[in-house]
Amino acid sequence: MKVTRNLPQQLIVENRPWVVSLALVGGWLLFFGIGLSILLSGEAMGLIFMAASLIPVVLLFFFARRTQALFLRPEGKLVIRRKTLLGGSVVEHQLHEVQNAIVQASHTKKGGTTYRVALVFPEGQSAGIHPLVFAYDNFSDHHGIADTINQWLTQAP
Repeated sequence: MKVTRNLPQQLIVENRPWVVSLALVGGWLLFFGIGLSILLSGEAMGLIFMAASLIPVVLLFFFARRTQALFLRPEGKLVIRRKTLLGGSVVEHQLHEVQNAIVQASHTKKGGTTYRVALVFPEGQSAGIHPLVFAYDNFSDHHGIADTINQWLTQAP
């Protein structure tokens, strides 16, 4: 997740899951290549590897999710766009409904910590804490992104 535009009238925060997407495509290539090699050597067992190569492809459709949060001061809106290979969604909120951004932490079984940025809506129909992305990770500066959002929200129009 990173800030791609930070202007007084507009803040854009995006998450493009390149690492996950590349890992899944790599898994597909690996299993498909192994299966094809085994199949070309005359063993029908290669078909099992080729069939297993479909698993990363299916996962790609669900986990390669691009998220874009647009904070638009002139319109007074927050627009959250999410896109996957299966389609997308757009959710709009009034900018004044957003209180602040926080960083949520999740502790792994191995003792590590992963994070994600979430927005706090204290009241209204959307009351609650809404994460910008569904998955936790440790690939970006989550605290810096939350600080940037909070600074932008407190700026005078």
